[in-house]
Amino acid sequence: MEEKGKIVVGADEAGRGLIIGPMTIGACAIDDSIKQKFEGIGIKDSKNYSSHNKISAHAELIKKESLAWSIKTLSAEVLTNYNKNGMSMDEAEAYAFFRAIEDIAKKLPIIAEYQVDNFQAKGKLRSLMKENNSTRNIKLIVTPRAEKEFIAVGAGSVLARNASLEELRKIRTQYGNFGSGSTNDKKTINWLKQYYKKNHSWPKKIVRVYWKTIERLENEIE
Repeated sequence: MEEKGKIVVGADEAGRGLIIGPMTIGACAIDDSIKQKFEGIGIKDSKNYSSHNKISAHAELIKKESLAWSIKTLSAEVLTNYNKNGMSMDEAEAYAFFRAIEDIAKKLPIIAEYQVDNFQAKGKLRSLMKENNSTRNIKLIVTPRAEKEFIAVGAGSVLARNASLEELRKIRTQYGNFGSGSTNDKKTINWLKQYYKKNHSWPKKIVRVYWKTIERLENEIE
């Protein structure tokens, strides 16, 4: 149980492994009373939800009941530009996690911990937090399966997943049904092939064109 009165922020990402669509970061701040409320509602790791409607409903509850929250969306186009400028996906994730805690720290000046699911550039996140006056005194905890261990991280994962699904829905409305957006999805790969055959280019606003999968598909088609 969290120390009474102690404010913690939890954060997680969604969509990191997609080739179509954005990567999103969700973060929310809670204290012990909100933690208990979230436990009663049944908020959990977003991967354990089977319904988008349930994720959406819980995301709205998290926004309403948490002390503060933040969602950061990195579009495929932004991620491609980061890559062109020499920034890795891990570094991009670190910057997004930092911007989320910076947002919340502006609203809540006393935060004890920032709990984040494990990722490779945690040293970069730690450095960014130490360099910023509003976040330097917040204890950073980065641990595997944090979304299962900390309910704030689980709540952050729900915010991130809901935002990701909403962005993907908007993209499908404009571009058609491309499947999940994952390279493991045959429907997504077939959609990419058909798009390139027809247009001889990629829709760079929605496709992460720096991925090796894209180069492979171009070679296969040509």
